[in-house]
Amino acid sequence: MEELIKQIAKKSIEELEKVHKSPYPLYYKEVFDALVREAGILEQLNPKLLCLKPDLNEELIEKTRSAVENVQKTSSSIKSSSEDILEIINKVDAEELKKTVADFSSTLIKNVNEMGKRISELENELDKAYKDLLIDPLTKAYNRKALEKKLGEILEKGKERQLDLCVAIVDMDDFKKINDTFGHLVGDFVLIKLVQMIKKLIRASDSIFRYGGDEFIIVFNRSNIDMASKSVERILNKIRKTKLKYKDYIIVATISIGLTQHHKGDTMETILKRADDALYKAKKEKNSYEVVL
Repeated sequence: MEELIKQIAKKSIEELEKVHKSPYPLYYKEVFDALVREAGILEQLNPKLLCLKPDLNEELIEKTRSAVENVQKTSSSIKSSSEDILEIINKVDAEELKKTVADFSSTLIKNVNEMGKRISELENELDKAYKDLLIDPLTKAYNRKALEKKLGEILEKGKERQLDLCVAIVDMDDFKKINDTFGHLVGDFVLIKLVQMIKKLIRASDSIFRYGGDEFIIVFNRSNIDMASKSVERILNKIRKTKLKYKDYIIVATISIGLTQHHKGDTMETILKRADDALYKAKKEKNSYEVVL
């Protein structure tokens, strides 16, 4: 096991070097966690040694959701049966028996109604827990898991035709310099503000996902390349004109964007590869965007 951990650690460094990222704890942990999960050994490791907080398990959430649904069905059945009993008892002349059973049935119905309220509360809590699994805790953008789910579903449905779908990769320019100059708290602040600005500039049908440390992906759904290009230009102009204030610091940040459109038969890997190729071109000048069709 220790030898496997060493191999994963080595591969984590190699993956960071490929994307020109320094092995800061945040970046290293993100890549290391992904490789550990991919190797299928997460459950065998001590979470304290990995500095991991146990994630909510999606399978557990689904099992709990199923249990709640079963309880709801059972409570509905009890309520229905109790109401039937009341109807029958109303026809009986034995007043004392009638009153006893009626009181019992009324109490039972009251308890079932209270149970129904609690079930609704649990369902809301489950929905929130499931959504939290798909949200990046720092920036509140969707996370990579959400990207794989949403983009994967769109591409699967449209694999036999060309879709009005565009994908952009957004990367901060000189983000390492911001962290080195102002500190990681300021770097986090810049990422949060970046996502907030982008959310205001894209449509409700579009989504932004945190893909890596300072990389984000925007999925422009039901959008052709001309529409997506205009959105990207608005985002670039907004960011380059914005001065961010954090305590006594004034930070001017810029971004580079790579944009592509959907091709018939695209997979997540192929469409992201074209967007990444476009980003590579944009990073040569910075503060700009490029399109690879």
